[in-house]
Amino acid sequence: MKLCIVIDLVDTPTNGSVMTALRFADGLRERGHDVKIIAIGAPEDGVNVKERYIPLVTEVSRLNQIKFGKFEEEPIRALFADGVELVHFIFPFQLEKKCMELAREMGIPTTAAFHVQPENVSYNMHIGWSKPFNKFLYTLFREKFYKYFTHIHCPSNFIAGELKKHGYKGKLHVISNGVGEAFRLEGDPKRAQEGRFDILMVGRLTPEKKQSVLVKAVALSKYNDIIHLTLAGNGPKKEALQKLAEKNLKNPVTFAFFSQEQLIAQIRRSDLYVHAAYVEIEAISCIEAFACGLVPVIAQSPKSATPQFALDGRSLFKANDPKDLARKIDYWIEHPEERYEAAKRYAELGETFRLANSVQAAEEMFEEAIRDFNREQTEQINELIETESRT
Repeated sequence: MKLCIVIDLVDTPTNGSVMTALRFADGLRERGHDVKIIAIGAPEDGVNVKERYIPLVTEVSRLNQIKFGKFEEEPIRALFADGVELVHFIFPFQLEKKCMELAREMGIPTTAAFHVQPENVSYNMHIGWSKPFNKFLYTLFREKFYKYFTHIHCPSNFIAGELKKHGYKGKLHVISNGVGEAFRLEGDPKRAQEGRFDILMVGRLTPEKKQSVLVKAVALSKYNDIIHLTLAGNGPKKEALQKLAEKNLKNPVTFAFFSQEQLIAQIRRSDLYVHAAYVEIEAISCIEAFACGLVPVIAQSPKSATPQFALDGRSLFKANDPKDLARKIDYWIEHPEERYEAAKRYAELGETFRLANSVQAAEEMFEEAIRDFNREQTEQINELIETESRT
């Protein structure tokens, strides 16, 4: 198939949705498909669009590793006309909406992914508590964009359930974003060093990711003096987190952004992975960690899909509760043999989330969307012929 992926940007490696889109594109190419990209920073064989500036919104969104692409009809139309068989959309913003309208005009099938959880928006506006506002965003995304799609990719059962709850009518394909082959356990799980315990969390440093809960939990731990915390990511909460850590922790926190190779090395150096986020569509970083044999402790949030990965209650803590998280951290420090055995089970679980499986499932979704589109086109033509024959 000749496919096109539309996403506002691909030049920001700290954005999880960007990395997911690029991995999917590479995976599809490995299966023999021709994949083009329309985005800010797209490769030469796609369309590298300019950034669209939105007063106030752009300044805030840049802090969260989001930029908005500008619709440029002439090169996009030329790309679509060059044999594109299906266009797949990652975000529901203006670039995607206009590309969707153009694809429909040109008779090209389309599919969409749901990667922007409304709570991500509301938490960064400091109104994450507002159920009416979150409901409004679900409705806005549906009416302005997703109602035009008969096939929607959902990275988790959790977000598929949220879409059903909010009246989304398209067929929902639950497909994990998947992890690459490099993320796997090599040899035996790591055993903690004497007098040192390394904890890792990966994710944007934003309000809804709740790294502050982890910092407070380490401060409450009986083992504060031996815990070394690494927060991998960047974002607007970095300075506040640095101050919180300096005030409460015995050991300095490492703030870093890692390449894939560096991240894998850091995972393998770590003794425990914590995912404290309150809002999460899937959390690919958590899968990457446990696929390498790093035991996770996950916030049991009603707005997160990540609790699905916990094999038992030892890997769950009450969301936004540093005391409960501290208890779980202390438990794993005090039970190294249990952690060692759990690590092997988590590595086995990681095998079920391989990127190759996800790419194959996405490929099947694309093929189904093309078949459905062609059938609808045929039915419309037949209806038109029948109408004309009666007149």
